[in-house]
Amino acid sequence: MTLTDACAIVAGAAREELAAMDERWHAVVGLLAEWTNLSREAEAAGPRRTEVNAALNWIKKLTTEIRDPRVDAFAGHTQRIWEKLRQQSSVDLTRVGLHGSERANIRKLIMDVTVDDTEASALGVMSQGELHSLALSLFLPRTATADSPFGFVVIDDPVQSMDPAKVDGLAQVLDELGRDRQVVVFTHDTRLPHAFRSQGLPVTVLKVERGEKSKVHVTCDTDPVKEAVDNAMALARTENCSETALRHVLPSLCREALATAIVEAAWLRRNRTGHPADRLQAAVDATERLIPLASFALFDDGLVHPDEEVRSRLRALYGNESTILIHQCQQGAHPGGFLPHDPVAFVRRVEALAARIRTPEVNA
Repeated sequence: MTLTDACAIVAGAAREELAAMDERWHAVVGLLAEWTNLSREAEAAGPRRTEVNAALNWIKKLTTEIRDPRVDAFAGHTQRIWEKLRQQSSVDLTRVGLHGSERANIRKLIMDVTVDDTEASALGVMSQGELHSLALSLFLPRTATADSPFGFVVIDDPVQSMDPAKVDGLAQVLDELGRDRQVVVFTHDTRLPHAFRSQGLPVTVLKVERGEKSKVHVTCDTDPVKEAVDNAMALARTENCSETALRHVLPSLCREALATAIVEAAWLRRNRTGHPADRLQAAVDATERLIPLASFALFDDGLVHPDEEVRSRLRALYGNESTILIHQCQQGAHPGGFLPHDPVAFVRRVEALAARIRTPEVNA
């Protein structure tokens, strides 16, 4: 009886295990049946799958053929912009393209550069100013495409780390871009508006100032020569103005107007002659007297000429009074100053001289 009972227990456990395995197998049977049907359908669709793969390969090839000319167009525009922004740089941008397989979702931008005809990595050899110029060269062509939905472009502080020559090139690039769309630039650097004006390029400059309680004031930045002349004229017309102000402040304001006009004429001449921009900028920063500074506005060699030679040239171009006015304006910074007999007439003469200095035809 004991053996019979034990056999019965084992048989019952075996039946339960077989029943559980049967349940699990039923679930697998359904999946296998579904897979079998799909496999048969896939095998039947074999010829069609070959056609689909051929069509997919054709689409990929056509996509590459369409994309490459578009990238080449951007690359060509990038090259043209870089040539203007690279001023005095030894880095040549030889190729711009996309790299990556057709299966890749992300492609890498490849930039080949040479330094003095030697191949190099762009990021490894370029200065900060050159990198900013390169970034603009890559960004601006995309904004200038005919199919762009935007009629404007906004750029924040693009002149970081740029030398004066590159700032001049940037002004030319933005001027060209601005012929087809509105260009808005935010910057604290006064060199960019100066680069526009010194090259005779149209520009509108707005000053944005934050006042008390963060109240924002936007004013139109006037012509710097006119602003200096207007300030001088306001002082000249002030009733009961102190003699000290007329003797020192008034000539200094007039000197500022003449200095701005001379520097503007110097940059215009530099743009025609092609002398290094950094040389002129260094001279402007270092020279306090107007006569040496006027050398850059009057002569094509980019050198400081003797004072008497500069004065002779000034008198030939603008009349004998020109050197007298310059001397009187300089006197404002000296202890004795200069007190004009007729302050308003004095400012008017300075204004007329500044206008003639700024006239390219006169300085040619």
